Amino acid sequence: MPPARDQRKPAVTPARGPLVVPDFAEAGVMLAITYSIRDGRRGEFFDLMRELKPLLSGIGGNDCTVYEDRSRGNYFMEVFRFKDEAEFTAFDDKFHKDRKIAAIYALLDDIVEAEKSDFKIFERRL
Repeated sequence: MPPARDQRKPAVTPARGPLVVPDFAEAGVMLAITYSIRDGRRGEFFDLMRELKPLLSGIGGNDCTVYEDRSRGNYFMEVFRFKDEAEFTAFDDKFHKDRKIAAIYALLDDIVEAEKSDFKIFERRL
């Protein structure tokens, strides 16, 4: 016979840290790359992102953050902020010449659903 009261443990939601809102006051150009990751490839995505971070920082991508979309599983946005167009252009030139970075992004192509991914460049207007 089952117990008189429900003795199951209540579901516990892990506590999240405080929400940190990025300060875009100093960014003149923002590059946002969105990634939709294939099922089962999430770990590989994070491994490649960890490998990329110091390489991107070395060519001027110092202000780079990866965000996950809370409403869609396996959907991420990599955000780069640059002081101005000149800083972005210098980064972009080095980015396209770096073979290690190109090799890692080629590996990302296999993990990412290209038709659901995109990149955009934003310029501050106000």
